[in-house]
Amino acid sequence: MQTDLSANAGLALTLDGTELKFGRGIAPVQPQVRLAGDMKEVFYAPATVDPKQQLYFMYRDVHQNGDEELIRRHGLRYDITIIPPALLGPEYVKTAGHYHPPAPGTKKSFPEVYEVLHGQAHYLLQRLDPETQEVEEVVLFEAGAGDKVAIPPNWGHVTINPSNEALVMANWVAAGFTSLYEPMAKLGGAAYYEVRVQGESTFVANPHYDYVPHLQRRLARQYRKLGLVKGTPLYQAFIENPETFCYLTDPEKYPE
Repeated sequence: MQTDLSANAGLALTLDGTELKFGRGIAPVQPQVRLAGDMKEVFYAPATVDPKQQLYFMYRDVHQNGDEELIRRHGLRYDITIIPPALLGPEYVKTAGHYHPPAPGTKKSFPEVYEVLHGQAHYLLQRLDPETQEVEEVVLFEAGAGDKVAIPPNWGHVTINPSNEALVMANWVAAGFTSLYEPMAKLGGAAYYEVRVQGESTFVANPHYDYVPHLQRRLARQYRKLGLVKGTPLYQAFIENPETFCYLTDPEKYPE
């Protein structure tokens, strides 16, 4: 079954099963595939997981022909990730989870912005104390098609697909850094796992953490200062007002 993503994406894109199809004017991109075995340290019940299972597909650096120079000049990259529905033992399928490094000359890490193009997403964010490196706060954002979620400086994040349909999401992020996966991996994942118990979603605290803050649950909202407004696709918002997204490469400019 094919699903037209163009209205939410602002680009001629189609979801065909778990594959992204590119329309006229968009150069096809081959996805990077994340296998369960690539992130075996972060599961709630790792013994139940097939290491060869394909969990999600990452299409890096997608762009409309003619926009590449503008995107490069601002030091950004636009990605699309597809996460098919799955259970890994009792746990809902998720991304590996990571933090971003601090921008050179600052103590603030690079932020990132996301948009759901299709399906449902749970964005689990956790903020580190810059001195102790302990997790101080954990927030879950629930987002559907058209919703945007911002990852502020100094927050780590995991994306979970809690539904029975494919999750397709897009993001803008600075192109010049490498994400930090080890801090979560060495603690068995994020501060919470989302698992299914008797047919219902529930969150279980990660016992590898010395302290797990209360989980705050929030709905996705608009971030006008960040240029994220519902009804305007994330890709289009940048192309029309690229300077608004300067905070992605300079975290000091992130509006608090």
